[in-house]
Amino acid sequence: MNITWLEENIFDRKLDDEERDLLEKIARTEHYTKGDIIIREGDASDGLFLLYSGKVVLQHEKHGQPVRIATVSEGAQLGDIALFSDEGASATVKACEDCEVYHLPKEAMEYLARHRKDLSNDIMLNTIRNLGSALRNMNGFNAYAQQYIQGQRV
Repeated sequence: MNITWLEENIFDRKLDDEERDLLEKIARTEHYTKGDIIIREGDASDGLFLLYSGKVVLQHEKHGQPVRIATVSEGAQLGDIALFSDEGASATVKACEDCEVYHLPKEAMEYLARHRKDLSNDIMLNTIRNLGSALRNMNGFNAYAQQYIQGQRV
């Protein structure tokens, strides 16, 4: 596990030795090959997934057909909506290429929330940054779509 990468991409700070050791104990490194499903839409949360390398596609099923929502790569945080809302996953996450993922199981996230609020808060701040970025992108797409629907030049 590349702790320096986690410091730079998730925690946005240098972790102390105790925090580093804890993360190495509770996080799992998982490998997926092209076509593997990492998260299936509707499934209960299995924890938080941090995409260390590779690329994944997010798909939402509409009228029985998968519709691509987005393609994301290294640094993406996945599974957060289901984890923090206690609802099923809002999309299927499928590997577009070989991927390495750091997985913090739900029990590990609950442990951090109860006993290591500093690490839990850092993860929540990263979640907020990611959701803010997604909303900005969605707003831009919606504005473009509205112009297109109204026949305005785009």
